[in-house]
Amino acid sequence: MKIQTFEPKRFLSQLPDFFLPVYDQLSVLGFTPVLVGGVVRDYFLTGKIGKDWDVELYHTTVAFNIDQWKQLGKRLASLGRVTYLPFEILRLDVGGHQVELSPPRIEHFLPELQSKGHKNFTAEFDYKLPFEKSVLRRDFTINAMGIRLSSRDGAEFLDPLSGLDHLREGVLVPCGKDFQKDPVRFLRALRFAGKLNFRMGPELTELLRTMGPLDYSAAYLWSEMQKSGDPLTFLEKLLKERDLHPELRLPVDTEFLAKLSELRSNLENPADHNAWVMALCWCGLSWEKWQTYFSLGKDAGARLARWVDASRAFSKIMPESFHGEFEEIKDLPGFGQLFDWYFTTRNLLQKNPELPLLKVIGEHLPHWIHLYQFEAPKDVKHIDPPLRAKYQVWNLCQRL
Repeated sequence: MKIQTFEPKRFLSQLPDFFLPVYDQLSVLGFTPVLVGGVVRDYFLTGKIGKDWDVELYHTTVAFNIDQWKQLGKRLASLGRVTYLPFEILRLDVGGHQVELSPPRIEHFLPELQSKGHKNFTAEFDYKLPFEKSVLRRDFTINAMGIRLSSRDGAEFLDPLSGLDHLREGVLVPCGKDFQKDPVRFLRALRFAGKLNFRMGPELTELLRTMGPLDYSAAYLWSEMQKSGDPLTFLEKLLKERDLHPELRLPVDTEFLAKLSELRSNLENPADHNAWVMALCWCGLSWEKWQTYFSLGKDAGARLARWVDASRAFSKIMPESFHGEFEEIKDLPGFGQLFDWYFTTRNLLQKNPELPLLKVIGEHLPHWIHLYQFEAPKDVKHIDPPLRAKYQVWNLCQRL
């Protein structure tokens, strides 16, 4: 892939309109903003400035003060919606962009906080911390580059850990000695390697091999799955890491690997838990493990599982099976279940129109989709028998 070079004028010309008022507010208070993390990395990859910003605020004369920091949040609230996040992060939603502002910090990992997972450290905030020291807390060198905005017309590229070289080489290199103390970085390493098609350097490979314990929340796993761009492949890679890290907690078991291709063709929306429950059920895998892992509503999962089981049964039954007079067919095997399935589908869609039920029916039960899309023929007596059977079942469903 072609990596962009840094040209200050070209970069500044792309700054979105919302940023100058933000910069002015920061500048009045003496802060120097430095863009860091993904917004810088992706600029070199794509030549464009993204919408999710991480900004560190430096100051040459004052020390960090929590009251002053909160006052900054109140000041920025005149520009957009401000949210206070852990570790003194201010999130500003403005102009369709999300900006997270934070003071530079050093993280101190403590053994007594090991059970806290991703929050197993304390933070020391320092506006005067040199950039080359503040980036040591980050994960990979490609995420440790910065762009310092010294004025409205001035931008300087900062790269103390040679992240741009590593970006050109397509290699993931850890930033500092504490890399393996954050269990989420194991997930991030797999995500970046897969999404960017980067190789892992020997140092990172060894750190991942000896890293542990890998204790992270279900929310972090879900987030990394979605950011990976291919959640199925991401889970596949994690399952294959179980030999080295048996403590890995996952929402699926090894049977998932044998069903990967089938899951890929049945998973309608990887960003929706309901779609996962339906796909797992359709492929004969446990939805209960998924529900428990992500603390989902058990009743909702059970309803979807019953719907999938009923749908699989009707994938082998044709409408022609119920052709004839009502009195003749009402006692046929499956007739009662057909109406239960039809009305269950309608009820589920009324409660949650976003469920991909009709798409599943269209793909796996195309001979039954007419129940929801049927256009009644004008001349019923002269239509061919297969269509007449569909019309009869559809008509009965409308009447009941």
